[in-house]
Amino acid sequence: MWHKSCRVLLAITLLCQLGQIRAYADTTNLPDLGDESLAVISPAQERKLGEDLMRQSRRTLAFMDDPEISEYIQSLGRKLVAHSDNPQKDFRFFVIDNPTINAFALPGGFIGVHTGLILATQNEAELASVLAHETAHITQRHIPRMIAESQRTTLPAMAAILAGILLASSGHQGGEAAIALTSAAVAQKGINYTRSFEEEADRIGMQILAQSGFDPRAMPAFFEQMQNLNRLNETSLPEFLRTHPVTTNRIADSRNRAEQYPARQVSDSDDFQHVRAKIRALSSDGNPDEIVRGFKENLAQGKYRNVDAERYGYAVALLRTRQTAAARAETQKLIERQPNKITYRVLEAETEMAMAHYKQALGIYADAYAKAPTHAALAQYYASALLKTDRFRQARDVLKTALKQRPESPVLYQMLAQAAGGLGSSYESHQALAEHYYFSGNPTAAIQQLQLAARYAGDDFYLQSSVEARIAAIKEEMALYQGK
Repeated sequence: MWHKSCRVLLAITLLCQLGQIRAYADTTNLPDLGDESLAVISPAQERKLGEDLMRQSRRTLAFMDDPEISEYIQSLGRKLVAHSDNPQKDFRFFVIDNPTINAFALPGGFIGVHTGLILATQNEAELASVLAHETAHITQRHIPRMIAESQRTTLPAMAAILAGILLASSGHQGGEAAIALTSAAVAQKGINYTRSFEEEADRIGMQILAQSGFDPRAMPAFFEQMQNLNRLNETSLPEFLRTHPVTTNRIADSRNRAEQYPARQVSDSDDFQHVRAKIRALSSDGNPDEIVRGFKENLAQGKYRNVDAERYGYAVALLRTRQTAAARAETQKLIERQPNKITYRVLEAETEMAMAHYKQALGIYADAYAKAPTHAALAQYYASALLKTDRFRQARDVLKTALKQRPESPVLYQMLAQAAGGLGSSYESHQALAEHYYFSGNPTAAIQQLQLAARYAGDDFYLQSSVEARIAAIKEEMALYQGK
């Protein structure tokens, strides 16, 4: 079994190799890197590894579990994946509540983006360009190919290496010391190999971007923006630049490639503007009262790109500071303009809930849910309102449907445990809570909950067998990743 310090050291070492690139070669003739990775890690193993890292990351990173923000980034990601060379692959896009500018890919199709990067992009095409680049890293199996290049390590070693991505995202530094402990020749080999991956991700990412209907020129535009930040903040680089170094050559290559595509003017989606406004309204990097004043001043002075999105952000900020009457008034202005927009109906219902007008809120939710039962964000909000008003049976029905769409959501499982508990179904409650802990990266607690569930299974052979099988699967997985 790997000693913890060795695992972290190896993780940071690879992170340095990924982050210390300083020059780019001509990308017109990309090297044939081959794919020896298939002999080292299969796509199924890669997916399992990514799932494990996702669970681990929930213990170290601040996931943005707001259902509307999560649904938007997943929807944008799906649009890009549909135009990749692996459109059938199950990708999961997620948001980290972190003001730094960063995005990263985990093996198996998991892509994270910081709220800081979403706010730093000037338009939706720029955000899409970053996601397209990360998508290309996945479709081209760059992480497994890097692992193959590192001489066929064991699965625990792979997990340790890839944990470096999580370290990068949670702000850990220290790579300079770590890379000093490696052979200079090995370090240089890793750098060259990664440079090729970045070139390939730029090229294929731009193809995905263009085929998805976005302006390819957004990619070099974002690179230029990052380069300007580099010049202005030499002592405090955005995290994105540490793992995605931007050089003059890279920008020139990207711009030349973009010019091969026809120019197109693409307006930002309404959802993009609303999500950005909501991120600003919910930001933990600022005083809530000052955030309210900022929205109010912007509306008064006409400082906005989309007046409805700005007003929406204002209403969310008002609700956050418990100014419910004012939030209600702003929300009504929005509903008068777009009465069927689900985002506004959710805000209306949440405002009524905050004012303890439960009957009105549930009526709003029931009406909206009847029209859009597959809307993931709406389902989560509706279930939460049902739980708050002790409508446990209805909440359980809604949550079970929602989990078919989002089967790895720890939040939904936690809510399901509450609903089952409210109905007196102890077995189901502990079982759901076990999945909550499992997907939150705490397998030990998950096993404890399953053991409690077994106590309530009675003589039911099917239920007992189900619990025993789940415990065995989790223990096997724990042993696998601990190298036992």
